[in-house]
Amino acid sequence: MKKLTVVLLIAFMVIPYVHGATPGEPKYMRTFEGYLSVGESVIIGNYTITVVNFLYNQNTWPPLVLLKLRDNRNFQTKTFTLSPGQSYSYNDINVSLVYIKNPLSDNPQALIEVYSKPATVFYGVARPGMNFTYGPLQLSVLDIKNGSVLMRYHKNGTTDYAYFGVGAHVFYDTYVVIYRISNDTALMKILVPKYVAYSVVEGTIIVVTNVSFSPVEVGGTFQLNVTLKNIGSMTARYVRVYLYSKPLVQEQETAQKVLLPTVSIPSFESEIPFASYRQGPVQYTGLLPPGHEKTLHFQLIASKALRPDVYPLYVSLEYSDENGVIKTEQFEVGIPVNDVYRPKVVIESFTTRPNPVEPASNFTVVVKVKNTGNAPAYHVRVELLPTKPKEEQQTYSLFPTGGETNEQANIYPILRQSSLYFDELPVNGSGNGTLEFAVKDVSAGVYPLYAVITYEDGNGVSYKEEATFGVQVEGRPRLKVYIGNVWISDGKYNFEVDVANDGKAPARGVTVSISSPVLSLFPLGEHYVGTVEPMDYDSVNFEVLNSTIRAGRYPVVVRVTYMTANGSFKSFNQTISLQLPSNISSRRKYEYYYGAGAIIVLLGIIAWRLRRG
Repeated sequence: MKKLTVVLLIAFMVIPYVHGATPGEPKYMRTFEGYLSVGESVIIGNYTITVVNFLYNQNTWPPLVLLKLRDNRNFQTKTFTLSPGQSYSYNDINVSLVYIKNPLSDNPQALIEVYSKPATVFYGVARPGMNFTYGPLQLSVLDIKNGSVLMRYHKNGTTDYAYFGVGAHVFYDTYVVIYRISNDTALMKILVPKYVAYSVVEGTIIVVTNVSFSPVEVGGTFQLNVTLKNIGSMTARYVRVYLYSKPLVQEQETAQKVLLPTVSIPSFESEIPFASYRQGPVQYTGLLPPGHEKTLHFQLIASKALRPDVYPLYVSLEYSDENGVIKTEQFEVGIPVNDVYRPKVVIESFTTRPNPVEPASNFTVVVKVKNTGNAPAYHVRVELLPTKPKEEQQTYSLFPTGGETNEQANIYPILRQSSLYFDELPVNGSGNGTLEFAVKDVSAGVYPLYAVITYEDGNGVSYKEEATFGVQVEGRPRLKVYIGNVWISDGKYNFEVDVANDGKAPARGVTVSISSPVLSLFPLGEHYVGTVEPMDYDSVNFEVLNSTIRAGRYPVVVRVTYMTANGSFKSFNQTISLQLPSNISSRRKYEYYYGAGAIIVLLGIIAWRLRRG
């Protein structure tokens, strides 16, 4: 008994150690190790790490290394310095400076190591023949026997093999933990660096050393200056600077930016950028040798829709080195804008009744305008035009000329007046109005209406705004049912149910089912008809099962189900009248039976007499 107790105690002490022990997992795993010179970069996952310069100081030896880390997901840039043995962490990577090679030469090099957080490729029971792939890296379990696991490593042409027992093992840039080995299985975990691939970019790096601009007023012109410098060791080619600005809308409003084909139209502000460009938003510098600077000058016009505030202007820098490697960088500049008082009239809502509009029909446009400026607007006129307005240009000719061909409009006003007029709109004031239009017999689609808004401020200065709105035209199927032919077959009435489409769009997936409070009908359930095109019909045959029935009218309830153009199903019931012209009696059937019986009896008598001679 004592021996059994000792054995159990030893088992309880050993089993948790063998099966439950978990070796300490690494916090970071090395992804890259190599020498980088000034201007050279290594791209790892979402990050670009660049050696900007070596900083020499009388009190510091060896020199410090100035590095720049750019997060390519959000274009954020972090600049930091490291001395040998120091490291810098950002999100899920760690940058370490190991050694500086040739610090007194013209081309010093920094030995950089980059680590990334570990990623679990596999955790569970492994068997021979299993492969684990993560990017360019592949691990394979070849065999499990004699308490060891034979594994193969392959990455970028490098292949190696190794036997592993229970415990933690570093296999190149992987971390293999084996918890338990049985006859042909092993409980294991495989960790690899989150970023296993990298690429080294050599030679050229351009930085923006200065951004300046003249005072900016609402609606006024200003100049933006961008100074570039090549701090790399190779000449930069095809250097391009591109300015762009984002629309002045909230995040949730960006989905309303497109005016066509939707009918729910946002205000004009969703289409107005911060500034427009007098000489174009893109400029090139050509070649930029190492150590050289270049200043680019842009002429811009601030939008009239702005209010006093600081607005973002985005600068995109793109260039390539002598090897053709293209590099890009984006950053943001805050531009303060001063106030200018003026009205700003926008169309706050644009709707149609009905929505959508049917072809060859009349409809009503409901327009609501609002003054979003900081001064009253006077003599506001809103015109809705079926054709795109042309630019006002004065032309002179000594000879008479023919008029230009007008654009054929599918939408036209019913009345001569197709505009709304408001004598005054105060600040934040709004006005409503309706206009009547008609649409031709056109196919389904979205057809434009062009809005032109003209108004004046208190000094008589005129303003004009233009926008395009979409009117959705969509035909609809209109189904009706009728009684077609009625005939007698095999002593029973048969009749047709005609399904006609008087609408402007096909009805798809049409099914018909019938019932009657008086008649017994066949077949029961839904009867598939298919597609019924506009101005067409299709028929379904049914049979009256009643053996006796009088002439007269009988109600039949028809249920029709169909699919519209937008994919939704609709159904309706219609009661139709079935006219039966004559009576049907079951006695007629018995008359046939009586006659047949008499013939059989007669034939029996004749056969009996012939048999007796």
